[in-house]
Amino acid sequence: MRGDFVKFKLTVFRFNPANDPEPHYQNFDLDVTEDTTVLEALLYIKENLDESLTFRSSCRMGQCGSCAVRINKRAGLACKTFVKDVLVDGSLLVEPLDHLEVIRDLVVNMDPFFQSIRAVRPWRITDLTAGEFMGIPKIPPQDLEQMIENKQCILCAACYSDCNVIDVDRTFLGPAALVEICRFICDPLDASEGRLREAVDQGLFKCPVDQECEVACPRKIDIRRSVVEYLRYRSVVEGVGPLPQHRAIVQSVLETGGSVPVIGTPALDLFPEYIKNFEGEPQDEIVLFTGCIINRRQQPVAKAIIEIFQNNRVAVHLPKGQTCCGSPFMRTGQRDAMKPFVTKNFTIFNEYAEKGIGKVLTSCSGCNSTFRKDYPKLAKEYGIPINFEIYDVGEYMERKIRLNTQDLKPIKVKLMYHYPCHIMASGLEEEIYLNLIQKIPGVELVRVPKSGWCCGGGGGVRSAFPELADRLASRRIEIAQEFGVSGLVTNCPFCMLQFTRVLEQKEKKGEIVGFKLYDFYQLFAESYNPSYKSEKTLSFEDS
Repeated sequence: MRGDFVKFKLTVFRFNPANDPEPHYQNFDLDVTEDTTVLEALLYIKENLDESLTFRSSCRMGQCGSCAVRINKRAGLACKTFVKDVLVDGSLLVEPLDHLEVIRDLVVNMDPFFQSIRAVRPWRITDLTAGEFMGIPKIPPQDLEQMIENKQCILCAACYSDCNVIDVDRTFLGPAALVEICRFICDPLDASEGRLREAVDQGLFKCPVDQECEVACPRKIDIRRSVVEYLRYRSVVEGVGPLPQHRAIVQSVLETGGSVPVIGTPALDLFPEYIKNFEGEPQDEIVLFTGCIINRRQQPVAKAIIEIFQNNRVAVHLPKGQTCCGSPFMRTGQRDAMKPFVTKNFTIFNEYAEKGIGKVLTSCSGCNSTFRKDYPKLAKEYGIPINFEIYDVGEYMERKIRLNTQDLKPIKVKLMYHYPCHIMASGLEEEIYLNLIQKIPGVELVRVPKSGWCCGGGGGVRSAFPELADRLASRRIEIAQEFGVSGLVTNCPFCMLQFTRVLEQKEKKGEIVGFKLYDFYQLFAESYNPSYKSEKTLSFEDS
């Protein structure tokens, strides 16, 4: 170890089945420099403090993947992780990969992981009955790019360890196996015609596209869009997808303009197209895109967002012609039906931009991710200009206006923030929303050790695999309860629907829940105006 030293505490998972009745943790006080890696710290312990510490390592260059462990509850390569980047209050926790049996200390049995890889036949299948060899066929550029990216996988199992679905369903293949399938689907020399059908049968549509695998992946493979959603798209094109439940959702959107039924009066009909209930000039004007769930099911959330903006002297334009963002199409492989929705929404946004109102705010995290990550490619494909900027409402509050914090009144409550996967998919940091919540006086915010626990509601999982989605949501709630909080607060309408469903199920079983859900925007609106009480949004069962 080199340079100036900084002391820190390294806590390591220990278990020797020959001697230990139960696993335990051992603390080591170490000195590190700026360029000390977690692997170097482990090697120092083994060579100088405790030679019995057992772990895997080989290349020390991020090429072999053998040193994958969990670092502060997230999987990663010990050789590529600098201690200084992951220290929390001068401490660091190192544990073995999850979902795999511990052999000793940080060494796990990798057989289940490699079995999932073998199950998808990760080799090129040749048609020996083919006639004369006609040369290597041309590979479309997109397929070539994906083949190259997918071949970067080093089979370290970090994604397998952090997969939310495997937490509750060990029959799921896992992200690495799907990467292997995609690699050979894109290979024109592979003669297998059954890979896509096998992928669907083996759980392709069980993934909630929460991207925890991407966070863990040391090669930063685009598993959500370039693997999972691409495979789903190919399955639709080749007639082995989508699942019936996903086809029904898209058909509903095509017929009604929304992904959920209308319950009550839609928010777009409750409020005027222009809202300015304060005197004087606004500090800004924005276009608000509500999304299907808030417009049709969670109208009080729309009211809360408008309340927030009125307290911050922001004028709101609420276009009546806005329609579904099309996220259900993209998430389930049915992107070819997207054009009318992209065209209609972006035409509306461009018209406002021509009037000088160029900020479009989404109140739904799924809409934000779709507008930010999917629409630009589709708009280019359809020849539609983009003359406006997309923001999430919370992002806008934190970064784009002078937020009025003087008028926020205390709310005495102990909460944990649930970080929606679609917010992460938009490239928005969790700190944005943690900072905003902490501006509300009286709120005690408990930080979750790992922010990637999923609600189970995304990627079409809630509609096609409701029991799987419920197990994921129930697990997330139980984790929050373990920390003694009053409830979860989140800014995703899908997460709210899914958590509400599970809590209602628990109550019907006679369980004493003692746990509440708080909508991020309703909490803020109530802090601005204590007489404004967070209205109950319509539940999952109301549909």
